[in-house]
Amino acid sequence: MRKEIAMPTRRVFIRMLGALALVIAVPSFARAATLDEFRAQGVIAERHDGLVEIREQGAGPEARQIVEQVNAERRQVYERRANEQGVPQSEVAKVYAEQIVQNAPAGTYFRQPDGSYVRK
Repeated sequence: MRKEIAMPTRRVFIRMLGALALVIAVPSFARAATLDEFRAQGVIAERHDGLVEIREQGAGPEARQIVEQVNAERRQVYERRANEQGVPQSEVAKVYAEQIVQNAPAGTYFRQPDGSYVRK
């Protein structure tokens, strides 16, 4: 006797998409160590809007490339989720920014809306 497998409900499907988007938003393992190294050194900082930026003026091209790549990936995820949920992209980015703060390694700098930095 064969059992029929039920198709996931829309709610489950949306949750699965959310989990997938989070995985995509986090840099790949090959880059994660480098991003974490730069964050720990204070070269790259997380921002309140879910993106990263160069914090130190003397950052080299490798750090700048990581910032560009991470931000491009995150923007794609934020845009896709915003379209799926019918909300502004900035609102999606804020939700992700809160998750990034929680998951970032100790020593990571975060730029606040007023322009100041706090260190985890």
